Amino acid sequence: MFPWLEDSFKQLGSRIAANKLHHALLIQGPAGLGKSSFVLQLAQLLLCKARQGHKVCGQCQSCLLNAATTHPDLHVVESDKQIGVDQIRDVIKKLVSSAHLSGAKVLIIYDAHTMTESSANALLKTLEEPTANTFLLLTTDKPERILATIKSRCEKLALPLPPLDATLAWVKTQFDGEIDINFAKLFSARPLALLAELQEEQKFTYDIFSRGLEALLQGQTNAMQLAMDWQDSADKVLKWTQYWARQQCTDDAPETVWQLHQQATKVTQQLRNPGVNKTLVLTELLDKLALVKVALT
Repeated sequence: MFPWLEDSFKQLGSRIAANKLHHALLIQGPAGLGKSSFVLQLAQLLLCKARQGHKVCGQCQSCLLNAATTHPDLHVVESDKQIGVDQIRDVIKKLVSSAHLSGAKVLIIYDAHTMTESSANALLKTLEEPTANTFLLLTTDKPERILATIKSRCEKLALPLPPLDATLAWVKTQFDGEIDINFAKLFSARPLALLAELQEEQKFTYDIFSRGLEALLQGQTNAMQLAMDWQDSADKVLKWTQYWARQQCTDDAPETVWQLHQQATKVTQQLRNPGVNKTLVLTELLDKLALVKVALT
């Protein structure tokens, strides 16, 4: 278990031991926090036949099946785009059947906000009237996109966000290279996202992004030249621009900061259209970013 999630996990483990765990949990937190690992380990704890506090025994039949990812009473629903009604209906049929190992049955729904309205409605009856010893574990980083009827039937658990020093301490145990502190701040509450970015071997790095902006501010280059150089990494430029703007979005931040974040979001949508002029839209965004940075200095 990730260190920043241990306390939350122990609390749930105590409730499991006391038979006081709600049958439906909505686990909330930003992408890169560790929600998927958290709910999977929680499911394994629920299925373990000889758990010891908040730890699985690792020896029972359930633990061995979980280790082999073949447990017949652990069901997982996920999708790259959206979770359809047929996926939910199929898994509900399995939940209403008797448990294969005469224990708990667990359903994990990753990114529950990707359920369509039809699939969410199909899940409602199971949330309202679950079969005995059945648990539903839903994760999301966009709770506002989940139907209110689903949220009202779940116990909501917002996972704690680690402070920057805790994030850095853990990432340094996984990554040997140097870590730019300003880059790390962009992912301060999302250790897994930070680690993934650091491990990604790409020609376009955050350091290049930062140095390019500095050169732009000092008049050593212009927005169009940067846009031409960076158009093949447009998604990275947009992501880091949004992260940077989000860091500046305090109550007393100038309106231009909010406008920059909105523009980056708009450009993200524009770049999904085939034939869009990447250089042009990136040039406009970089010009805006340069103006905002000057206003903040």
